[in-house]
Order: sequence, then C-alpha cells, then structure tokens
Amino acid sequence: MPDVATRLIRHLAVVGLMGTGKTTVGRILARRLGWPMRDSDEEIEALTGKTVREHREVLGTDAMHDLEARALLHALAGEGPDVVGAAASTVDRQDCRGALRGTGVAVVWLTASPAVAAQRFLSSSHRPWYGDDPATFLARQAREREPQFRALDGVRIDTDERDPEAVAEVALAALRARGWSLPAG
Repeated sequence: MPDVATRLIRHLAVVGLMGTGKTTVGRILARRLGWPMRDSDEEIEALTGKTVREHREVLGTDAMHDLEARALLHALAGEGPDVVGAAASTVDRQDCRGALRGTGVAVVWLTASPAVAAQRFLSSSHRPWYGDDPATFLARQAREREPQFRALDGVRIDTDERDPEAVAEVALAALRARGWSLPAG
C-alpha cells in the first residue's frame, strides 16, 4: 500500500448531475459515518417552504441556482464533519468549485447514463422540470459540466449498475485509499 498522508475530512461532498443518486447515497454515507446529511434541496425547502422546482417556476433558473450555491457555500463554511449533497448547478460557479477543493473537503462524484438518470429524474416531483426529454437535457448537462466535475479530482463512481449501498461502499474504500481519515463502519 502506498504511503499516503492521512487527511481529515470536515465535509464529504457528493456531487453529480440530477438523478445520479446524490441524496440517496449521501444519506447512506451519513448513516455509515454517523454524521449529519446536508442536502441542498432539503435545506432550501426547509428555509423557504418551497421546493427548488417551485423556485425555478417563480424566480427563474438563475435565482434557483443562486439559492443552490448559497446552500453549498453555507454548508462548506460549517465546522463539520458532515455529508453535503451539492446541487448539480454549483459546479458551474467558480466560488463553489473553489470551496469544493478546499481543505478538509473530500468529493465523491456520482455519474449515471442519461437514460438511467432520466428515469430517476422523472420519479421525483421536487426537481425542476426541463422539458419533455430529460435524457437529452441530462446528456447535454453531462457534456457541459464534465470538465468542471473532473477538475474537482473527486472519487468518480458510475451508479448505473450499482445499488446505493454498493456505491457508498465503493466511495468509502476509495476515499480511504486516497488517504482520507474516516470513522470505522
């Protein structure tokens, strides 16, 4: 095993496009680590009383993305440790990418094929609606956002053929292999 310096995690950020499993896997990781889960969609809804879908319909996409960025930056400014589910849009913003590359922030990047993500996307009413063909929308988002996600140098996991428990197991093993200090469990 390579000699790696142990790094302490304050925040375990789960990133990826809509429908890749961020919230589900994030909850499993939080449970296994004994840490709280901070999901941007849930925090925005708790704070405002409206879903992100409702914010997009009333305020527009840019305002919704601003709320998502504020939720991420607020979470990463906290002491931790915690698991943070980041909205996909946050990777478009330089300040969010900088925070995700910050000291004590470990990143798990979940991916899924557009077809699989679209099926998951359609099963949830809280997500903003982006037209009649979510697979095409998600394929375009993947092409546009992949360079920013890749630049975060996180652990990348394809969720198409794995159940969420297996994804969490792969994530924890990969983080430990990279030298991140995690509680046993």
